[in-house]
Amino acid sequence: MRDREWINSEADRLLLRLNTTLFSDAHPLTREFAIVTPRPGIYAFIHPPTGILYIGKSKNIRQRLRGGHKALGWAFIDRLDPKDVRIIALPLGLEATRQSLDIEARMIQITRPRYNVQIRNEE
Repeated sequence: MRDREWINSEADRLLLRLNTTLFSDAHPLTREFAIVTPRPGIYAFIHPPTGILYIGKSKNIRQRLRGGHKALGWAFIDRLDPKDVRIIALPLGLEATRQSLDIEARMIQITRPRYNVQIRNEE
């Protein structure tokens, strides 16, 4: 039970950071994502009018984004202006990295980002 409480608390903490990060402080879309951390963490695609489009986790956020991402394809299909979509990358500590699957699931459960749902239905 204690693990579940910690996971919920960590998910809430990370969602607060996502929701309070200014759009201007988020990373713009680029080919190389050079300024995005290569560390393990949680990342989110954001679009100010829509909010959080997608939440994901990765052992290396920069590599994950460089390899292409379905959420970018959905944004293209929805004709979102790339200048209006940014990425927030939140590095995780060791314990959070170990629990990242559960943290990510909790964050998705709370926010229900539109591309997480579309991608899940497509796969």
